[in-house]
Amino acid sequence: MDDEWLQRYFDASVSRDGARVAAFMAADATYEDVAAGVVYEGPEAIVAFMAQAFEVSADLQLTFMNGHSSGDRYTFEWEMVGTHTGEGASGLPATNKPFRIRGISTGRRDREGNIKEQRDYWDMAAYLSQLGLLPPPTA
Repeated sequence: MDDEWLQRYFDASVSRDGARVAAFMAADATYEDVAAGVVYEGPEAIVAFMAQAFEVSADLQLTFMNGHSSGDRYTFEWEMVGTHTGEGASGLPATNKPFRIRGISTGRRDREGNIKEQRDYWDMAAYLSQLGLLPPPTA
């Protein structure tokens, strides 16, 4: 696996094209959003989860920061910037406030090169604070 694969996968993930995302997934892939405490199983559920991110923020932009892959493992850092304009699956009413979140995704590919599992780690408290739903952190 090469690091160019990471960029191609990231580009598919932000393309809003479910078929492009699903093409990277194994039939039994799992995707865990650790901050939200949810696990999605199978390409259809994973694609639906990724589409929900764009329902929460109409102007959502994701940026690939850096990444690395070795053998069947990969990790990449990303930044998500947008305005909270919709509920999505969380049920949080739109606040119309901007947010900027950095996160890490890490995963493993199967023998065919498809994603077998992925976990996303990001700071839910910072996100909710930026939306005005939690008090800002104190120094």
